[in-house]
Amino acid sequence: MQVRMPAIQKSTFAQAAARQKADWDDLRVFFYVVKAGSLTAAAAVLGLTQPTVTRRLDELEARLGAQLLVRGPGRVTVTEAGGAVYDKVLTMERSAGAIERLIVDHDRRPEGRVGLSAPDGVAGFFLAPHIAGFQRENPKILLSINSGLWPDAPLRQPTDIFLQFSEETANDMIATEVATFHYVLVASRQYLDLYGEPRSLADIALTRYVHHTGQKHQPGTWDSKTASVLDLADPSLETNSSLAMMMAIKHGGGVGPVPTALLKLEPDLIVLDAPPVAAPKLWMTYHRDVSRAARIRRVTDWLKSVFDPRSQPWYRTEFVHPSEF
Repeated sequence: MQVRMPAIQKSTFAQAAARQKADWDDLRVFFYVVKAGSLTAAAAVLGLTQPTVTRRLDELEARLGAQLLVRGPGRVTVTEAGGAVYDKVLTMERSAGAIERLIVDHDRRPEGRVGLSAPDGVAGFFLAPHIAGFQRENPKILLSINSGLWPDAPLRQPTDIFLQFSEETANDMIATEVATFHYVLVASRQYLDLYGEPRSLADIALTRYVHHTGQKHQPGTWDSKTASVLDLADPSLETNSSLAMMMAIKHGGGVGPVPTALLKLEPDLIVLDAPPVAAPKLWMTYHRDVSRAARIRRVTDWLKSVFDPRSQPWYRTEFVHPSEF
């Protein structure tokens, strides 16, 4: 069924549409023509061609239904209607400048909320222990960390900075390699006392294997023999939770690959006599537009310190056995 719109409502919508067509870009062209005194000078300031400036003025006057300028040889004269419009546009220009200064001033202050995105293991095991120190040094910066869990309960803050096991290749993104995660096979003393230590990779395929379904990044960094054996294993536990995997292994639930960095938190886990499993790289990426904000710079500097390989050998590119930490 077609709904008839009252005439007065039609008129109102038509006026609103006309106001939208007289948008800020057109008014800004008019403003600079008046300010510069000529179409040619305004075109140079705006980076447009003179025909484009002329066309934009013609369209603006047609939409407003009023002549704003009288165009003479080399100069323009403002009409009475044009003078009234110029006064309003001058206020708009000053307001726009004030808004830009407000945003710039806000971005210069290390305060506000910053959204991070990180895998749950990275966020829980390697970021969370450092948050208290960051808060003491940056009391006015609030953090939101999204680990992709509970999609029906999203965080309020959108993501500003991504920690991920893939490099962002978009031109408008800044990507920085912050760490290498070296995965090794581990088990608890409780498990080894009960079942014995696997003597070969083939034995691992027959043992109680704990598998994290998210451990599939950067396959080129995986040891080919170990990867083949683990592909043949029938996991006694399969999970997509880093915490569940770690707790299961810690309490005797089986053998599984974990980053050597985790052994700083769980030193009682025992590294098996097997080749390192994989060495994926962790990347920090964020949009160029947000990189100018002081709060973003504070957080990116903090993240670099959290994963600093100079003081933390487990994040270095080369493999360092946990016994050498």
